[in-house]
Amino acid sequence: MTPTAQAPDARQVRASDLGAPLYVAWQITNECNLRCLHCIEESGPQRAFPGELDPAQAFSILGQLVECQVPTVCFSGGEPMLHPGFFEMAMRLCAGGVSLKVETNGHFLSQENCLRLKESGVQSVQVSLDGATQESYSALRPGGKLDLVLEGLGNLQAAGIPLEVNFCPTRANIAEAERIVDMAHAAGATGFYTGRTMYTGGAVRVWERLAPSEDQYRSFFAALHRKAQEYKGRMRVRYHEMGLVEELKYRLSHPAALFIILPDGRVKLINALPFVCGDLRTERLTDVWAAFQRAWKDPRVAEFVAGMERRPELAAELHRWVRL
Repeated sequence: MTPTAQAPDARQVRASDLGAPLYVAWQITNECNLRCLHCIEESGPQRAFPGELDPAQAFSILGQLVECQVPTVCFSGGEPMLHPGFFEMAMRLCAGGVSLKVETNGHFLSQENCLRLKESGVQSVQVSLDGATQESYSALRPGGKLDLVLEGLGNLQAAGIPLEVNFCPTRANIAEAERIVDMAHAAGATGFYTGRTMYTGGAVRVWERLAPSEDQYRSFFAALHRKAQEYKGRMRVRYHEMGLVEELKYRLSHPAALFIILPDGRVKLINALPFVCGDLRTERLTDVWAAFQRAWKDPRVAEFVAGMERRPELAAELHRWVRL
């Protein structure tokens, strides 16, 4: 799962004004071919949830997303393209008028798969590109193959599928940021997204050797500002300078109009918090959406965020789910 990816439209609309979310991020599996150091979901080989949704449950949720006219859904993971029903689910959503985005590590973007994505109606694909060289790329994504990812970007471009690129800065790759922006544009990307790496998930265990320094971040954001001006009108270069706690404090009073579906059907408020507000295996989407709006007002959420400011190690507890 990509830590810095955002849903820009959903961030600008108040959840309380809507009868359903504008954006649903659905982690359709926790299985992944890689075991990335920074992964929020701590996914990897043999890391699928024991109770991931069966086909009937998944298609029930798909039907509700269409029925409730949710405008945009994003399939993520884990690696969503490893899900055995990935293409069938994508076709169902797109046929129902939902705009589908796919977030992937880029290792399964063969010519054949890119053509299937196009035929399914997928509107965009976001690929994580976390290094300009194999050395820096594999420092964050052990076992990852940069050449294969770059080949996949070319296959997307050939298939005519809009591409976005996500970049997670670390000590090993932050100096390459400008070069990677250029690589994204050369691959035909419409957008480049990044921000501070989150102190959560797998990153907590390796934070001391993973996290950039504040001096590195200052240079990084200055470089991104230059690149945003350079590519203005040709490619969006967007970045978030807030840290995790600052982002969560803002969300307490400005909940985004989106929620996250876990691989087993439970619904979270946001990636970096442990709170669950519903279960789509047994509850209707409309009821879970109402519970989502109530949950952001639950004092336990504000207390947890305040606690993270005093004790950053609480970020390691995002998988100890608490039902609100």
